[in-house]
Amino acid sequence: MKGNALKILVLEIVCILFSLICIIFTSKVSEYIISIFLFMIFGISIFILGFKKDNYSKQFKKLAFVIFINFSILFLTYVIGFLSGFAKSAYDRSFTGIISNIFPVILLVISSELLRYQFCEQKNRVNLIISVIVFVLIDIVYSLNFYDFTDNFVLLKFICVTILPSISKNIVLSIFSKKYGYSITLIYALIMGVYEFIVPIVPNYGEYISSIVLILVPIFNLQLINFYFRGRKREDTREKNIGSKIFITLCVIFLIILIGIYSNLFRYWVATIASGSMSPTIEIGDIVVIDKWYSENPAALRVGDILVFKVKDTLYTHRIINITEKNSNYYIKTKGDYKDNAEDNWVVLKKDIVGKVKFKIKYLGLPSVWLHNMLSKEN
Repeated sequence: MKGNALKILVLEIVCILFSLICIIFTSKVSEYIISIFLFMIFGISIFILGFKKDNYSKQFKKLAFVIFINFSILFLTYVIGFLSGFAKSAYDRSFTGIISNIFPVILLVISSELLRYQFCEQKNRVNLIISVIVFVLIDIVYSLNFYDFTDNFVLLKFICVTILPSISKNIVLSIFSKKYGYSITLIYALIMGVYEFIVPIVPNYGEYISSIVLILVPIFNLQLINFYFRGRKREDTREKNIGSKIFITLCVIFLIILIGIYSNLFRYWVATIASGSMSPTIEIGDIVVIDKWYSENPAALRVGDILVFKVKDTLYTHRIINITEKNSNYYIKTKGDYKDNAEDNWVVLKKDIVGKVKFKIKYLGLPSVWLHNMLSKEN
């Protein structure tokens, strides 16, 4: 590894350590603290690496196209929003409210993209990959300010709504920075980062559909901009890229399916078990596949089935020990399999049923449980 690439790697490791310390030992970190840290690392990088400025006269055409593409995509999302409806923006739209909301975001975007440029400018693939990890972790640190990890299912939402879109965004931004410089990443990130604080309404897709949109939009941007700037490609170059395009397409399809499964959009849903109340049948860290059809068809449930249900917004996975039917209403008693468990002191009604466990996948959810325990320590 060349000298500059090694220096960048050291700075990236420092950023990773900072992020992990914030995630493990603190519950909330101000965006101002994050920005100050990133500006400090950026300053150190200038001192040891120098700084190569963008040629703005040559970048003007690219910047104009990026602005056009981003506003076109935003316009398209709002057109599609007529199908799903709109929701009023949750942010304060007074002048002082808008300024107080967007100022820390602008600081964070500027510090992130200038530092990203320093990490990616050397055209080293290892530095590029690690830069993606760095800025995904920074996004996680920032997003922790808006989550309260009171149960394991909040973590699933956090993964789908925050982490997966962050991975997509940061891969694209790092590629942009490497190929086109910091001007384009700054414009792109500022437009996509602050527009929600300014507009009065937003498309009401729901959190999980929005997360799919947030995954696809950066990839769509990347393909459009690459196509525009490269112009007509030679046939052999096109053929070489077929494999990578297929791989990207498969990854996107996998992410969409994964989000759909975790987000309760389909008949089958997966959930991670975070307690030992069903041990030894289902252990902590096992993933269960839930058939939601039974929530509308409780007559098909039988004593001995493992039921997933809600009690006061808390999700439980326990075994059915008794079913009583009165006037087409079902009253279900449940109990965990753990040997010291007593019969549950509630009755499950139809409205409480989420579904029936069809099968389990052992240990696959352990990383999710560990991460949840780490994130919830301060809450």
